[in-house]
Amino acid sequence: MRMPGQRSPRCGAALICSDFGVGLSELLVALVIFSTALLGIVGTAARVGGIVNSSHVRLRAGAVAQQQIEELLTQPYDAVQNGAVVRDNVQLQWTVKETARAKQVVLAYRYELPGGTRSDTLTVAVLGS
Repeated sequence: MRMPGQRSPRCGAALICSDFGVGLSELLVALVIFSTALLGIVGTAARVGGIVNSSHVRLRAGAVAQQQIEELLTQPYDAVQNGAVVRDNVQLQWTVKETARAKQVVLAYRYELPGGTRSDTLTVAVLGS
């Protein structure tokens, strides 16, 4: 048995020598921990990327629907009728209900997301002349 401060017989004339090192088991444990952390980071980054893309698609579809509503509002009162159109991969369909004082336009729009199809609606009143 060696006393503290004594050189190991393996070190010979070396001034600095350590019997402590990294064994194979410690290296494997560190590799497993690092790999698990890396997989978690990659999975989180992929999920965040999907959410950002989904938000972009929803925002674009809403803008297309809003543009269609604005076009309907620029038409003369009598020209506002039911209709449908596809723009920028967004299916737009609007129905017009006439009341005593105005026309109510309900615009339904559908668009594709990576997880499936989504639909929303916008409602606006076109005041009578």
